[in-house]
Parts: sequence; structure tokens; C-alpha cells
Amino acid sequence: MEDLPDLGLFPLDLVLLPGERVPLHLFEPRYRRLFADCTLEDRPFVLVLTEPSGGTARVGCTARFETLVRRFEDGRLNVIVRGVEPVEILEETGGRLYFSARVRPLPDETAAADPALAEDVLARFRALAGLAGDQAPGLPEGVPLSYAVAGAFELATGPKQRLLESRDEGERLGILRDLLSAADRDVRHARMAAQRATTNGRVTTP
Repeated sequence: MEDLPDLGLFPLDLVLLPGERVPLHLFEPRYRRLFADCTLEDRPFVLVLTEPSGGTARVGCTARFETLVRRFEDGRLNVIVRGVEPVEILEETGGRLYFSARVRPLPDETAAADPALAEDVLARFRALAGLAGDQAPGLPEGVPLSYAVAGAFELATGPKQRLLESRDEGERLGILRDLLSAADRDVRHARMAAQRATTNGRVTTP
């Protein structure tokens, strides 16, 4: 276990996926120290989901501080972080102002997913994003499609954690297809409700 990386932990009520970028506001001294250490030593940290019990999830995502947006006079920081890869948290360590642990990278265990499933997810993504069929989706490169698409939507922490913990791209795409299908139904229902509201409850037909 000594050969495994010992990284700082940042427990939060959110899930970060590989390739996803999120803004963070750092106000606690320990996380400002985490930022300083990671920046000076050019190393990642682990963003991990806090659980209702008060603990943290077993699987988190390594991340890098990508952009310093603003530094306040009192030391607070606004930053952008980027997710890198899933890791399993094995053993907590000490000696730092912030939480830390030894972690193990979690590469996928299966081959690439069915191309038809991947194209279906992309088509659903384009439809929800309002993109034409041949328009580039503008997704991050270098990460599995499931992570790239999921990071482009506001998803609940539960489904996002399931995606992060899965080691099978086909399984992740299947989960994502169901999530996008449900989102599409919600959007269509919202449009219908708005239309009814403007017609006193009557939906007109072409």
C-alpha cells in the first residue's frame, strides 16, 4: 500500500466525474492549504461525496485545480476544478491540515460499449441540448462518453455516484440513456403544461 498515492481529500455534497469542470469556493483554511499544496507540488486531490451518515463514499474522483478565478483579500478563493479519474479510497492518512488517504485508481474492466448504444445516448443528448443532428456536441475529450455526457447535465448525486462507481462503459451508457429518456419526458411534460396554461387548459392541435 506504500506505493499507492497519498492524496488530499475534499468531501462535498456533490459528485465530480472525469472530464467535468465545476466551480468551488474555498473558505476553510484547510482547503485553502489543500489548494496551495496541490498547486505548488503539481498533484491532484480527491473530491469525494459526503454521505448522510456523516462519512464519505468509497469511490471518489481525482481532480486538479485548473483555474484560479478570484482571490479575495481575506484569503478565500474561487476556483475551477477538473475531474480526472475514479479512485477507491483505501486508508486514511494523517499529518496534514486537511483530510488525506491512500487511493487506488479504478480503470474500466470491460471493452468498449456497443456503438449503437453510444450513438443513441449522443442522439438523446443532442435532442435535449437543442443541437442539430450533425452539430458537434462540444463534449470534453479524453474521457469515456458516459462521463462526458453526464457532466453536461445537472444530475442528482445518487445517479452520478452510480456512474462514477461503475467499471463498465456499457452499463454507464445504459444508466445514462434511462436518465436522458426520463429528462426528455420531463421536458415534454413541462412544455405541455405551459401550453395548457396559456390556453386555459386546452391543448390545440395543428
